[in-house]
Amino acid sequence: MGQIIRCPLTGISCYKPIIIEEKSFFLAEAEKPEEDRKRRIKAINEAIEDEYKIRSALDEKGINAFTCKICEMIQTCAYGIADITQRNPNVLLELGMMIALGKPTIILSKSGEEQELKLPSDLNAIEVIPFTEYIDIIDQLREVVQKLPSPVSPLSPIQDLEKIQPQFADELRKMGADIVEEFKESMDRAKLDTILLREEKIEVPTELSERIVKLEETLKDLVRLGFTTDAGTAFLRGNFYCDQGKYEEALANYNWSLELRPDDPATLNNRGVTYAKLGRYDDALADFNRSLELTTDHPNTLANRGAAYVKLERYEEALANLNRSLELKPDDPATLCNRGVTYAHMERYDDALADFNRSLELRPDHTATLYNLACLFSLWRKTDEALAYLEKAISRDKKYREDAKTDKDFDNIRDDPRFKELVELED
Repeated sequence: MGQIIRCPLTGISCYKPIIIEEKSFFLAEAEKPEEDRKRRIKAINEAIEDEYKIRSALDEKGINAFTCKICEMIQTCAYGIADITQRNPNVLLELGMMIALGKPTIILSKSGEEQELKLPSDLNAIEVIPFTEYIDIIDQLREVVQKLPSPVSPLSPIQDLEKIQPQFADELRKMGADIVEEFKESMDRAKLDTILLREEKIEVPTELSERIVKLEETLKDLVRLGFTTDAGTAFLRGNFYCDQGKYEEALANYNWSLELRPDDPATLNNRGVTYAKLGRYDDALADFNRSLELTTDHPNTLANRGAAYVKLERYEEALANLNRSLELKPDDPATLCNRGVTYAHMERYDDALADFNRSLELRPDHTATLYNLACLFSLWRKTDEALAYLEKAISRDKKYREDAKTDKDFDNIRDDPRFKELVELED
């Protein structure tokens, strides 16, 4: 059967269509020293015919770590070249990927150091070219290139099936298209479109939720068979996984969606939320900033950026974003709650109380607001009120008991016997 590629970052099946460019090399190289890079490129270009394309991660703007984009570059190139003279970690990682994918690979190494490689003896199509200066590789590289094997594109199971049962494969493709449409319609009914950086999950009717879970499982099976995912479906699958708290899977889907639609503000917003959930706040802010460049003053993205600033304890910046979001969308309980948290940590306790009260007027069951009211009253040294609201929050969601055990907002009341009893109580 066909080859199934797994993502080296998340371990899940990769659903990108891989088409290998026959006359192409992926070059794994260190960025510095710059003079070495110039000499290396000049020598390679002189040795390899003009119709060969040379691709390097260093030529892609904004890439400074191993990413989905680099993995795709390696997979779509027919061959590889790796200059390991500096033992650069990124170069060695890219070399490992090329070897794992069975790419015919040429390794450039300083003379006398090639024995240190300790490559397995049974690796096929691996050539090592030792050199003193980069000019030395030209003739050797030209000779190796002339005897490289023809590239073989990995086939997916559905492509294999097309060879022996084309009618059945066609029926599977039609079924796959129907599943995708049903999944999109179900996600639309569930209103899982824009993801917000908040405590509560979106409430979805049980029957609809169960249906979406089953559809997603079917989509995963279709991906394993080799069905490709369009940007819109990948976006919705990301939303599904983010709402389920499966953030790595969400991230993989958002990354793929943005490969196809790089400037989609909704996907950037939702990926930013995912990054924030993973504690990657710098990445989250980069996505929120880009999203807002594309759609100025979107209230949800402003609210999310404000919430990220709260987590980073950058309260002035948080307040500016949350204020603007509430100007555009005044009655959002979660945004009011986050602004209340911001005011509380700025010691503007009356303003915080006003926001929390308004949040509960709009949504009396907003558990995050109940918990943050307890935090506010603790900071305000109003112990009775703090304990009353903490008890309400815990009664609605037991996770707040664990949160309260380590939340520094409760340091003022931590020694109160009633607080200890509340957080140590067994259910």
